[in-house]
Amino acid sequence: MKPIRPLAVAAMATGVLLVSGVTSANALAASDNPPKTDFPAESGVVAPLSAHPQYQGSSVAIPAGGFAFAHVDCPSGRVPTGGGGTTSSTLTFFTDSYPTSGGWTVGVKNTATFGASATAWVVCTVP
Repeated sequence: MKPIRPLAVAAMATGVLLVSGVTSANALAASDNPPKTDFPAESGVVAPLSAHPQYQGSSVAIPAGGFAFAHVDCPSGRVPTGGGGTTSSTLTFFTDSYPTSGGWTVGVKNTATFGASATAWVVCTVP
């Protein structure tokens, strides 16, 4: 009996994977896509193409060694489903991140010897 060469086995396995990949890629027709939602066009929206848009608040200054809260509200008729924040320095740390009745709040501690800033963002949806 003649031994099978590893290269031939690898080539056959690759061929099988390529053929099965083409089959599965064609299995979903364009008509199977879910319907698109109308997205809000309000100012301050960060991710307008998502089903649950993100809104960014105003930047809040944090003095050297200081602490501050940054907050952002959802537009009228929407409720917060998640949120967070961004900072201007790697020496600033989030100590709090929580929803409020109409938006999101983050608490930020600046451990740097210079001023920094923070911004809150919120993901909102229609209840």
